Amino acid sequence: MSPSDKICDQNSGFLNQFCYNNPVSPKGPGTEKMDQLIIPRAEHSISRRMIDEEALRVLYRLHRHGFLAYLVGGSVRDILLGKTPKDFDVATNAHPHEISALFKNSRVIGRRFRLVHVFFKGGKIIEVSTFRSRSEFEEVQTEKGDIIRTDSFGTPAEDALRRDITVNGLFYNIADFSIIDYVGGMADLERQVIRTIGDPDERFQQDPVRMIRVIRHAARTGFSIEGQTYQAIFRNREEIRKCSPSRLRDEFLRDLKEGAARSSLSLMLQTGLLFSLFPGLERALGRGGLSEKKSRGFFLSLFDLVDQLFKTGRQVTESILLALLLTPFLRAVTPQHPFLGKREKYIYWAQSIHWAIHEILTPFSFPRGAKEMASQILIAQSNLRKSIKNGVIPKRLRMKKYFKEAVLLFGIEAEAKGEKVPRILQNAVSADLLPWWPKKLKTRDQRLRERDVPQTGVQESGRKTTLSAHPNRPLAGEEMQSSDPGKTGVSLLHE
Repeated sequence: MSPSDKICDQNSGFLNQFCYNNPVSPKGPGTEKMDQLIIPRAEHSISRRMIDEEALRVLYRLHRHGFLAYLVGGSVRDILLGKTPKDFDVATNAHPHEISALFKNSRVIGRRFRLVHVFFKGGKIIEVSTFRSRSEFEEVQTEKGDIIRTDSFGTPAEDALRRDITVNGLFYNIADFSIIDYVGGMADLERQVIRTIGDPDERFQQDPVRMIRVIRHAARTGFSIEGQTYQAIFRNREEIRKCSPSRLRDEFLRDLKEGAARSSLSLMLQTGLLFSLFPGLERALGRGGLSEKKSRGFFLSLFDLVDQLFKTGRQVTESILLALLLTPFLRAVTPQHPFLGKREKYIYWAQSIHWAIHEILTPFSFPRGAKEMASQILIAQSNLRKSIKNGVIPKRLRMKKYFKEAVLLFGIEAEAKGEKVPRILQNAVSADLLPWWPKKLKTRDQRLRERDVPQTGVQESGRKTTLSAHPNRPLAGEEMQSSDPGKTGVSLLHE
């Protein structure tokens, strides 16, 4: 039974009544008319055992001092879906200075909208925010461009309505263990739908980054994007260029690092949002018949493998992610030139990489170090192919700080193409670099030693009996002292 089926079983009567009495408008939940839905503890699946201990301590301390204390956002959604939340966020009607006074192990952060971080052992942080009436990125400005309000404290209902999507607008009330739903989030969890809160065109124009977040949550959950919301992404995708480059960079990289990169990029390709973010990629992945289908398939296969790496606990650096992002573009703009010599081809390849990084990545304020490393990793692919052809990897290449990541990129590309990585490369790095490689590979020297000195594996009193490769050779030194006088050619070697 899927997590959504469990939600249906546990809340079916309550939700069916809610859906019939509160139909969702074509533009999303009727934010002005939406009634508060309170689901008592007996009719939902969230238990305090599922909530982080430190988060419970924060909730209870706020509650004991007379404040409202709600668990909010993705943590409520994830628990209802049967997942373990990464973070537990708390919202309250206490103001930042009041929260800080309750928790000595806390710090107020933020300029426009102040939050409180409560610190616990092991580096754990519980973020506590005051109920707000609008998003951080919906600013109220004068004609001169000055912000006339910094903090916009509000009610719980206003705080729910300012959020991006309905399934993230659910609150868990520690006072009576109920779920409070102002936005139709429980109904959309049952329907497995991602929907904006309010009119999607208006919400995307207020903050275009919401389009990335809608796609992210659809990719993570496997839910479908509600029709009006999906069409609004088409209509407003060019608005994304109005956002801060550094903010777009952070949001985009987050999509690649959470195990759902393939699904996110697939939805970005379908809606055209990827080309609004990176116009240069349209040359390689845009509409062009069979070549488009092949290029997109290869591109998505690369990030499907990235998802596998993250899910198995392996770290993939930003430089590798950027190199993979550029790979289909470089394949499109750097065709093989038979009239160029080897040296000229190498120079042409290196210059193409530098140009692609400047053309595609520079506008988004990616760290200089990550871009330089991505450049070195991509250029090294030519050196790796040459080493494979020659049958030896030069020591100067193996000693480069980017060598391991260059082999990692080579291995990901090879797997996406359905090719095998030559053993010369596999043996040059750790055997567990990629999960689809054999567990242990033996070097040529190891195989030769095993052929010359075979082991029987017989154990005698904690010692291993080993047959000499040359039974007629006289024993000398330690071999004579440790051997059995009645069995020439047999030595007992201590492990």
